[in-house]
Amino acid sequence: MAIRVANAPISWGIMEHVELPAGYPYERVLDEIKAAGYSGTELGPYGFLPAESPILRSELAKRSLTLCSAFVDIELGNPGSLADGLAFVARSARLISDAGARLLILSDKVMPDRNATAGRRREANQLSWNDAQWEAAQATINSVIALCKAVGLRVAFHHHAGSHVETPEEIDRLFALFPSDQLGLCLDTGHYVYCGGDTVAFLEKQVSRVWCVHLKDVYEAKAEQARTARMNFHAAVRHGIFAPLGRGDIDFRTVVSLLQKGQFEGWVVVEADVLPGGVGADAPLANAIAGREYLRLLGV
Repeated sequence: MAIRVANAPISWGIMEHVELPAGYPYERVLDEIKAAGYSGTELGPYGFLPAESPILRSELAKRSLTLCSAFVDIELGNPGSLADGLAFVARSARLISDAGARLLILSDKVMPDRNATAGRRREANQLSWNDAQWEAAQATINSVIALCKAVGLRVAFHHHAGSHVETPEEIDRLFALFPSDQLGLCLDTGHYVYCGGDTVAFLEKQVSRVWCVHLKDVYEAKAEQARTARMNFHAAVRHGIFAPLGRGDIDFRTVVSLLQKGQFEGWVVVEADVLPGGVGADAPLANAIAGREYLRLLGV
């Protein structure tokens, strides 16, 4: 299976736990993902696309789009929220499995303490989980893997700015807890760079662990401004740290080459995190078209 290319509602400002832009109902977003040349989409926040399987399948089929995955975030290190979190995972997993997806993307939920230090590697590492919280997170992830396996889904973990797994050190610790065939990585190139990592160096060493990729570009100058100003993650997004694909500072020619050399087969999802009223939120369709054309130039 060759690399397949999707986009996601987040490129239209449709993000978890924030108010959704009224100008982009799901029909328009799906129409524009298709018009921009993509063959797949992620689910977006639960309830943005139809949450009834027959309707969701119909809406995707109308546009010849494949549902590649869903991003699901819960409080992984907090046993007190375990029941609600696993119920949300189970509901999401059933929906996307029924709609044809075979991968669920799991993330720790962005919480206020970590959101405040997003992108600042040293400070973020000082707020890492303690040993008991790591053990709770490991147990919860094992439960998520089991729930998803029961409905035919694999699980890839998304490191996320403003969560308890955002820095390279935290990612390494997490993946040391799981066999390589049990938990994959959803590598978000933009979040990895913003949170202190080197995407190329990571892929040179661990491309085999990557089960899906969020292709996201970064304006490093804006990212450094956000770090210096001590912006939280959402403020940094509004500041415009994430660039349309190919216009920022990440070396995607090398990223794509390493994925191909590593025999990566799966979905890459072109994303530019934007929020209503922030930089980059005014031209999602144009940016999506440009991103697809850029990847074609790179042979994808």
